[in-house]
Amino acid sequence: MVIAAVYFVIAATAVVSLARSLDRQMEGPRLRAAWAGRTAEARCTDVRTEEVQDADGIPVTVSHATLEFRTESGRTVAFEERRRQLDAAEGDLVTVYYAEDAPEGATAQAPTFGTRRARGLVAGLGCAFALATAAVLAGVL
Repeated sequence: MVIAAVYFVIAATAVVSLARSLDRQMEGPRLRAAWAGRTAEARCTDVRTEEVQDADGIPVTVSHATLEFRTESGRTVAFEERRRQLDAAEGDLVTVYYAEDAPEGATAQAPTFGTRRARGLVAGLGCAFALATAAVLAGVL
């Protein structure tokens, strides 16, 4: 029983740490702050393309749009969208999300359930799996 409890504590700690790391890699804090803030219409002022390789080593062309918008306080902000999937041509209007105190962290990525809750989902499911395996381990010992 003690072994199962120790296993559960170690596994749950590892899962929570993994979830936090994943959240930082997915830029979760920046995106959640932007989504909780304001929206604005941004104009695409430039599209930069680059050649990269996908996971299989196949060359892929990726576009990065530069978007410019005006905050409610009247400040003009330009940023390069970090998302690869944004299909915008110069002159197109795009809705952007930004935090009032950090508009340079804006994004054109619309909030989705999975993206907003990724950290909690990974941590919750991982802890549930750790609890189930600890219960099995306790029953075996």
